[in-house]
Amino acid sequence: MGIHDRSYYKDDSRGAGSFGSGFGGGGWGAMRPKKLSVTLWLIILNTAVFFIDLSLPMVDIRDVVVYDSAVPSEILDRSQVVEVQRPANVVIGLPWQKPVVDPVTNAQVGYEQFRTWHALNGYGHFSLLHGFLRLEVWRLVTFQFLHADLTHWFFNMFGLFIFGRMVEDYLGRSRYLSFYLICGMAGGLLYMLFAGLASLGVPLPGTLAFTGAGTPLIGASAGVFGVVVACARIAPDMRVMLLFPPIPLKMAWIAYAYVGISAFNLLLGGANAGGDAAHLGGAIAGFYFIRRQHLLRGFLDFQLLGGRKKQGGSARPKPRMPNRASGKDQKEIDRILAKVSAEGLHSLSSREKKTLERASRDARDSR
Repeated sequence: MGIHDRSYYKDDSRGAGSFGSGFGGGGWGAMRPKKLSVTLWLIILNTAVFFIDLSLPMVDIRDVVVYDSAVPSEILDRSQVVEVQRPANVVIGLPWQKPVVDPVTNAQVGYEQFRTWHALNGYGHFSLLHGFLRLEVWRLVTFQFLHADLTHWFFNMFGLFIFGRMVEDYLGRSRYLSFYLICGMAGGLLYMLFAGLASLGVPLPGTLAFTGAGTPLIGASAGVFGVVVACARIAPDMRVMLLFPPIPLKMAWIAYAYVGISAFNLLLGGANAGGDAAHLGGAIAGFYFIRRQHLLRGFLDFQLLGGRKKQGGSARPKPRMPNRASGKDQKEIDRILAKVSAEGLHSLSSREKKTLERASRDARDSR
């Protein structure tokens, strides 16, 4: 497509757009598979995983076995787990225990800790125990597609719906998917750091101090936070109409507000402080990588979403103008478009942007 067709290149500073105005490219209009954006594929995948998981049977997954340190080793060697029924009022994802007893004295010498899950959440969530200590590193990706309940799923997908397409148009499909997944993984890694500190007894604020090795992390919000922060870089002055309250705010203010609320809740140790640690990890990664797009190259080194890669070349096609100019002007346009392809739109000078604007108007007028 021509540079003037790209939604991130359009000037949105003259008015306040409603939620979804950054989608461009026809929004939800063209629903044929080849027309779907990466953002929509992510929403579809998250939605499918959520509702499929609800239909799967519950599973009990063991976290850890804890023994009384004062019990002699010979008693521990003969100890046995007492099989008990899952508690009727069990809360999904929260721990419950089976006692470990000495069969000779019938005294309890420890316990096995379990958590009850829907199957996909159980085998895909991320924690210090499963993701790091047991080296199940795939969980750094799988946790990003899992959600605890309908509200959790809805607000994450709503945020991705609102902000995702702007970043996708800016980075391109392959780099955008790399960016999104890296932000999610960064959220998981920061969460793991806090969980590790809590497990070592390092003083942490509020509920972070109770984050154990098996405390689970699920949800797409780390990736979504990275996307929101990227929007603040791409179009900081673009105005977005909030739903509640219905007032327009600059994109940068919205991003800073999201990050500030998460940081405030993290420091005060709110109910979801562990999740807020992941939010900040995603936001930090988003801030870093949207300014260093070249680092996203090669993260997904395979043919992606219908893209074609020439041997020794870039997976992202060089943008072209729909109608060519001639002579010296066309050489300058080609140089600028090559620069956009290699370094992103933000790398252009004011003069180069004006040159593209003029060429874009000429191309539209000649249609």
